[in-house]
Amino acid sequence: MTRSITLAVDVPADPAAVFATLSTTEGQRAFWTADCDVTPDRARFGFAAAPVDLEVEVSTEPGKLVRMHVTSGFPFWDGSTWEWELGAPARAETGTGVLFRHYGFGEGYPETDLGQTAHTWSSILDRLVAYHATGTAQPFFPTPA
Repeated sequence: MTRSITLAVDVPADPAAVFATLSTTEGQRAFWTADCDVTPDRARFGFAAAPVDLEVEVSTEPGKLVRMHVTSGFPFWDGSTWEWELGAPARAETGTGVLFRHYGFGEGYPETDLGQTAHTWSSILDRLVAYHATGTAQPFFPTPA
């Protein structure tokens, strides 16, 4: 069985705004993790409960795609890739459709862990939508108190 995740949401913002959120430190901090640094070609994502950070190579197609390929980090994630492909909204009248994919997990990644990862990514995408709907940052993984 292939170990991959595919999710889709419509975001109430134009593609340029969604792209800026997905491709910058400020943007990623608004919906995913408050502990990150994103540059045009590399990024680091930290999580209070994780013993290691995720280190990724970043590639983009402005206004269309943000791709992150894991170079080090969580077990079974090394070599995996997640990406946000931007397009027309699927269900909404306006905004930007985001097709999210995470694929290339290491051999032996347990199906239960994949399911938990998919659930987490789904919640993170909900935060992306909420950020653009309200303008209020609410990262899924906030800065520890």
